[in-house]
Amino acid sequence: MREKKQSALEEMEEIYLQDDRPWIIGLSGGKDSTAITQLAYEMLRDLPKHKRFKKIWVISSDTLVDTPIADKRRKDICTMINEQAEIDDLPIQAVIIRPQLGDSFWVNLIGRGYPSPNRWFRWCTDRLKIRPMNKFVTEKIKESGEVIILLGIRTAESQNRDRTIQKYNIAGTKLSQHNDIKGGLIYAPITDWADGEVWDYLINTPSPWGDDKEFLMKCYSKDEDDVQFIIDAKQDASGASRMGCWVCTVVPKDRSIMAYIEDGETWLLPLKELRDWLFVIRDDKQYREKWRKDEKKHKVYADILGHEYEGLVRFGHKVYGPFTLDTRHEIFRRVIALQTQSGNLKEKFEEFGVSLISPEEVEAIIRLWIYEGDDIEEIHTLLTECGAGERYIEHLLKMEAGVHAETFQTICTSHEVPPDLIDKLLIIEDDLSGLSRRHGIYNRLEDVIETEILKEMKESTERIT
Repeated sequence: MREKKQSALEEMEEIYLQDDRPWIIGLSGGKDSTAITQLAYEMLRDLPKHKRFKKIWVISSDTLVDTPIADKRRKDICTMINEQAEIDDLPIQAVIIRPQLGDSFWVNLIGRGYPSPNRWFRWCTDRLKIRPMNKFVTEKIKESGEVIILLGIRTAESQNRDRTIQKYNIAGTKLSQHNDIKGGLIYAPITDWADGEVWDYLINTPSPWGDDKEFLMKCYSKDEDDVQFIIDAKQDASGASRMGCWVCTVVPKDRSIMAYIEDGETWLLPLKELRDWLFVIRDDKQYREKWRKDEKKHKVYADILGHEYEGLVRFGHKVYGPFTLDTRHEIFRRVIALQTQSGNLKEKFEEFGVSLISPEEVEAIIRLWIYEGDDIEEIHTLLTECGAGERYIEHLLKMEAGVHAETFQTICTSHEVPPDLIDKLLIIEDDLSGLSRRHGIYNRLEDVIETEILKEMKESTERIT
């Protein structure tokens, strides 16, 4: 093992010194990514100061719905790396990357009504992990022209990904082209290491930043799957591991929290119960719209013309649409109830820095509900019942700003325009959230107007029939 480690360090040094392309290391918290991060740190530390001429970025993905204990550990490691790198005067920096507001789990599940992810509609991986990584990498490529991404991929652990690397291999080098990002090159420094060799290295080599590996060893003692840093949607869901997302419904059994609960962390039970409920309602048609969003218009037109409209059918089964607004309201209630729960759970949330849903996400969810025709008064009532706070409600009252309520009502009546529609249009026009860029505002206004027209057409048809 000593020879293998030395060989890896020499190879890494050679590749580091041969050009000015910065390195990016994906740190998932698993054993393989921990090993290559530690190797890179050791290599850099052993170089003379004048040869440490380019930056090494260590990026760790925070999906905002990670299992709290593993999430805190990963963030603590990033802090330790940065503190030790400053002491050792090394150009290595750990960065936490997060999904954009419009890509967050709750904004998509509760706001847009995306059904809980499954193997066939696994929308979460791309939004929560791949897009933030690609955004960071792309920014560094713009600065430097090209970057080298270090991954803990090993032949023994991931043959499919190893074949992908070989397919894009650059002849005469240890590098491969990233299959999606132009200017991104992949380097896998421990691809020929066996499982036992990785453990040998980690156990017998002290961590430069002081991590004692106890947590890591405990995870794998439970026969946990290894967790790779996600770079493509073909990788397995990480919810099967205690380092994955606690809301993961792609996997049938939630091992990400059960392992902790079995270890005595019973405060996580309410999170597990919420996850299990999301898993159950996913395929229950009573919680889903009968039509997908792009089918609703066709359904209304078919009803007007007296035609039957079945909608999309796959393999003999009806394909249902997103969660209904009532279902989204109920999910919201449950999440807010957990967020504001007092007692032991609240204390643990504070200890681990857990916030199930952020104020910005709540605001974005409200706007999405309004975009889809939700009733403003119902939203107001829901927020009041949940005790969500006035900061969310104030955006629902914008219509009175600058226009006297009585005058507003008179104008709407004289022009036969529903006041609720104008309320929604004003809220959308005022939207400066991260959900959309301003140049798309007209499309959103048109969508809301079209939704209102279709609603009136549907109601008229129902009255006639």
